[in-house]
Amino acid sequence: MIKRYSGAAFAEVASRRRFNGSAWVDLTFGRRFDGSAWVDLWSGSQGGGSDDSSASSKSGSLVSDTVSTASSPHVHYAAAYSATKNGSALSVDLTFTAWLNSSGSSLKTGIKLTVFARINGGEWASVVIKQNSAIWTGTSRHSASLHLAAVAGGSSVKVDFYVTRNGSSYGGDAGKLGTASQPKSYQFTMN
Repeated sequence: MIKRYSGAAFAEVASRRRFNGSAWVDLTFGRRFDGSAWVDLWSGSQGGGSDDSSASSKSGSLVSDTVSTASSPHVHYAAAYSATKNGSALSVDLTFTAWLNSSGSSLKTGIKLTVFARINGGEWASVVIKQNSAIWTGTSRHSASLHLAAVAGGSSVKVDFYVTRNGSSYGGDAGKLGTASQPKSYQFTMN
């Protein structure tokens, strides 16, 4: 419990504060003035949180529409990200969305579509966006997510992804997007 002397008694302080000469102001965490600078009274490991100024977060779209071109029906893909950088630690959540090119299109059972992705040239991770048992019809949207972590290499973040197709010969290469040696690449920057 944190208390301050109110002039007559010690009163509980609802938030961590310091007096700036005219009023009490909230602090990110408790501090005291040591004669030349403000120093921390407690650190994040002691329950006071962290003021790591290198922490930042960002979200957005990597691509709003990229289309498989191998064979019909064509599958459209979009990719969005939500990223957090804390010092050298980088965490990225990717959401992939897929849909067919027209209301009359269908992608039947026996076809599996898998998205492979990596950040900053790291290890590939994968998520199935269409299971063998699923039937896609029309332009309904289907989503799958991946969580990736890496060491931040500066402010630029590079995301590579591609989609593979396995299963039935129906539809030929429908839905396939790129190959392991030729992934689609996108970049965004973090502060």
